[in-house]
Amino acid sequence: MTRILAVLMCALLLAACSPKFDWRPVPFGRQGAVGVLPDKPQAQTRTVRFGSLDLPLTMHSARAGSVLFALGEAPLPAGLASDPAAQERLAQWATTAIYHNAGVEPPPTLPPPGTRFMVDGHGPKGKLRFQAQVRVTASEWLEAIVIGDPANFARAPVDDFWLSLRWSTTPQTTGHPVSPP
Repeated sequence: MTRILAVLMCALLLAACSPKFDWRPVPFGRQGAVGVLPDKPQAQTRTVRFGSLDLPLTMHSARAGSVLFALGEAPLPAGLASDPAAQERLAQWATTAIYHNAGVEPPPTLPPPGTRFMVDGHGPKGKLRFQAQVRVTASEWLEAIVIGDPANFARAPVDDFWLSLRWSTTPQTTGHPVSPP
């Protein structure tokens, strides 16, 4: 009987420490991309300067415990929409920014657009793990990112987030293959 009570107490303690998940579908972008976030999403738009252009980047985000999940979108102006080389530069610039936000230098060869990558870095409170994917199409810049302490990252449902992600069906215009929707 004591053993059963001990097991029940452990289960209750673990349940109390585990974040609750209220997965919600979140459409983002203009071409039908959708993902899920583990709680009611917050949306914030800020202007991001890329070269001489100001791009309105909207990030939809939610936390599961101390792990942040986010989906980002920015429409491309006509000048970028018709310039595949500029789209490639935007994808590289956005990927480089993720490395810098993690407090580390990017590698000499960046992951190709549309490829999920991981960066172990640091923030004001210690170690952080970033897992991200950047895509640029002829009409938009899209990002998906998960950020958290490596120990909490391992316990969060990160795979659920990535498995739910459905990119738009519009092909990327860069020279890299499009990941499956």
